[in-house]
Amino acid sequence: MRSKLFLFVMIVSLVPCWNAMAQEGALFGEVSAAPMQVGVKGNGAKFNEYRDLRSGVHGHIGLQYDAEKNHLDFSADDMGYRDQKYEMDGGRWGSFKYHLGYDEIPHNSTFGTTIHR
Repeated sequence: MRSKLFLFVMIVSLVPCWNAMAQEGALFGEVSAAPMQVGVKGNGAKFNEYRDLRSGVHGHIGLQYDAEKNHLDFSADDMGYRDQKYEMDGGRWGSFKYHLGYDEIPHNSTFGTTIHR
């Protein structure tokens, strides 16, 4: 939920900048997806202690906007997984630049436990 909120805030914060970036420029994009089959024998929590590797489709989205005065780069990796990452760089050449980033790193100590009281 936090990552969806963060992504929404990143996009909404750039709305005032679109008018400033109204000049003609080039927009490039890249979308990739790769299936992954994971089989773990033993302690699955230790295997995934600081990551989220599970069977399914892992993907990457990259967008670049480059104009005479402005630039914007956005990338997103493993959306919907616990180790997702979002980054946005941009600015006006010679004037200012910004970097917004979100990188979620899980810490799994165990899976499937219950608390008995």
